[in-house]
Amino acid sequence: MTQDSKNALRKQFFAQRKELGDQERQHQSAVLNDHLLNWYRGLEPAQRPSGKVTMTIKFGTEPDTDPVMHALHDDGVEVWVPISHGDRSMSWVRWTPDVEMATSDYGPIKEPVGERFGPEQVADADVVFVPALVADTAGYRLGKGGGYYDRFLAQLPQLTDRMPWLVTPLFDHEVFDAADRAFPVEAHDLAVQAVVTAARGFHWV
Repeated sequence: MTQDSKNALRKQFFAQRKELGDQERQHQSAVLNDHLLNWYRGLEPAQRPSGKVTMTIKFGTEPDTDPVMHALHDDGVEVWVPISHGDRSMSWVRWTPDVEMATSDYGPIKEPVGERFGPEQVADADVVFVPALVADTAGYRLGKGGGYYDRFLAQLPQLTDRMPWLVTPLFDHEVFDAADRAFPVEAHDLAVQAVVTAARGFHWV
């Protein structure tokens, strides 16, 4: 599949996400948040030894998991968010509800102001919540096209002996049976371990 074809798919999936409407997006997001929090809080201490997670701050029509960030912070969990760079790498900043925010140099989004760290800072996270536009039942995902998370995930095996849980939250219509080949999967793509939606909860790969 050509890059133009992949971009056309992304445009289609963005449009479908927008067509859900604000009310349905918020409804599904609220149920999704319950699934994510109940799962993390239910893990045994040995399954979440660092008390640290990475998440993205909600933007546009994405699932609104910001309430999860606030709830985990209230639980004493460290929340780290990515900062995007021009070379398509990411650094990481500690997020708290009162952290100062500033507009990103690379898009119309707000990012926390604070000391930036490399991927080794979050390699020991209990969970990396991995964003996507869509995913399939084998755990493969289609992102926005920048490849930021693909590069980050590829680094993790060299940085840690204990891989984090890789979990992707999505709206109900954004998960496809792997046999349907709804989007291209390439040799370098890395699968997540679980895809989570409001309707089905956790689908473990």
